Amino acid sequence: MATEIAGYRYIGQGYGVVPVGRREGFALNVTEPKQMIALLTNPEKVKQTVVVTPGGTTTFVAPLLYKKPAGIITYAGTPESHLGIVGRNFGVAIVMTLKLEGMDSIPDGTPLLLDCEGKLGRVYVKL
Repeated sequence: MATEIAGYRYIGQGYGVVPVGRREGFALNVTEPKQMIALLTNPEKVKQTVVVTPGGTTTFVAPLLYKKPAGIITYAGTPESHLGIVGRNFGVAIVMTLKLEGMDSIPDGTPLLLDCEGKLGRVYVKL
C-alpha cells in the first residue's frame, strides 16, 4: 500500500501544494490571529510546528511562512487559494483540504509526518 511508512500510521490526505518531500513536526491547532501572533514570538517552536487550521483562506497564517514552519494543514481550500500560492514561494509543506480517516481531529502536540512528494499530500501520526 502506498500509504504505509514504517513507524507511522496514515490518517488522511489532501492537496499537496508544493513537492517538498517529507516534513515532521508537532500539531498546533490555530483558529485565531492571536494564536498565530503568540506562535510567531517563538521562532524555534515555529520550526517544529505543523499548524492545523480550518481553511486555506485563513490569511493570518501567511506571515508564518517567513519563519519556515514544519508544515501547515488546512481542512478546506485549494492550492490556488492565497495560502497555496504564497506557500509555494517558501517551500513549506502544506496539505490543503485534509480528509481525515480514522479520527475526527488532530490534537495539539500530536507528532506528525507530512508527505508532500506529489499532487497529493499525505499525513501520518508517529507511533
